[in-house]
Amino acid sequence: MSRSASMVTVPWELLAKELEHISTEIKLHLAPIINVLRTSNKQLTSETWINNSITRVEACLDRTWEVLNSGYWKDVPIEYRYCYSLCIAVKATLLELQCEINAESDKEEKKKTVLRNIINQIDKGILLGAPLPSVPNLLTNIATKLNSYCTDGVTNLEEISINHKETDLISNCPDRHFERPSMQTFYNKIFVPKLPAILTDCMSHWKALTLWKNPNYLNKIAGSRTVPIEIGSSYTEEDWTQHLVNFSEFLQKHVIANNSKVGYLAQHQLFEQIPELKEDFEVPEYCCFSDNEEKDVESSEVDINAWFGPAGTVSPLHFDPKNNLLSQIFGYKRVILYSPAETDNLYPYDTKLLNNTAQVDPIRPDYDKWPNFRKADGMTFHLKPGEMLYIPPKWWHHVTALTPSFSISFWWN
Repeated sequence: MSRSASMVTVPWELLAKELEHISTEIKLHLAPIINVLRTSNKQLTSETWINNSITRVEACLDRTWEVLNSGYWKDVPIEYRYCYSLCIAVKATLLELQCEINAESDKEEKKKTVLRNIINQIDKGILLGAPLPSVPNLLTNIATKLNSYCTDGVTNLEEISINHKETDLISNCPDRHFERPSMQTFYNKIFVPKLPAILTDCMSHWKALTLWKNPNYLNKIAGSRTVPIEIGSSYTEEDWTQHLVNFSEFLQKHVIANNSKVGYLAQHQLFEQIPELKEDFEVPEYCCFSDNEEKDVESSEVDINAWFGPAGTVSPLHFDPKNNLLSQIFGYKRVILYSPAETDNLYPYDTKLLNNTAQVDPIRPDYDKWPNFRKADGMTFHLKPGEMLYIPPKWWHHVTALTPSFSISFWWN
């Protein structure tokens, strides 16, 4: 495995400048290592130097990890997130150099194991670090390149079983279904009045509709990558937790096979982490409309998140502050919605962390505990493959996957 064949070129001159953006305590350890990597010093072939450098970088990562987990994520100083990304880029290079030194004695499968370990490290950098200002796509590009070397001979996976009778999927708002609405129709009848609506035949040209149903395709593109999944019935329950897992393992253990523990890849910016998947769909044109007249619509960002999991995943009744087009790639979901006017009947939690979440479960309501919920007037939609559901800002919605399901949400202001 030659370096040029396995690793995207790392621009060390630029990374050396990134040392200015990190904390002094970490800079003291990283600077001499980066200087050696930058100058192609003969130490690059010294197993002792490489091993010692890996130990120093791991110590830096441990220190940075402490800071990243010391409080609320939004309060983490950005220099420590830059630091994590920079440490990961250095460690990935050192691990590859270590593999090269042992190349003659290593078998091909062992080399792939090393590559998967490097990819795992890089994904942690993508998930926990921050894009480095001078080379924002560095980690993503390295992971994409290395992943292509780990997908040869991928095991053929079982199909994702999706059995559901569409005759059972009856929505109680048939007048809120629009077949490929024009931009004007969407604006006048859906966006301006801020009313939920099902949009059909708007994404039939997306390659994702056919490609993503094939688990071998997903496994080839993302199998070696590390992703965050939720374990448990819903985030309001005590059994709920989060884990970082290998995508292939998640796919096989939680989506294809029946698992007593529900695993859900929920609200994750998967397409920033694995941009190859972005080629299989488009941002809907409807997202160009803005609620802010003073906002530059051309430069407004659309937050794109993946929602992938088995039947039985639940997003409890909650609201989001942005417009949302929930787009169904495969599988079926039931979505129950309530307007903001029903808020008092839904009993929101009074904690800051969950103030956008209701205590009521609309599927199994406890009327003795929440008597006003009897007054709540809701709308039920069943989202089918190839359909989008427009959810207006601050509309309460409860989402249940009736089958294994892959959805993409597009959030915008």
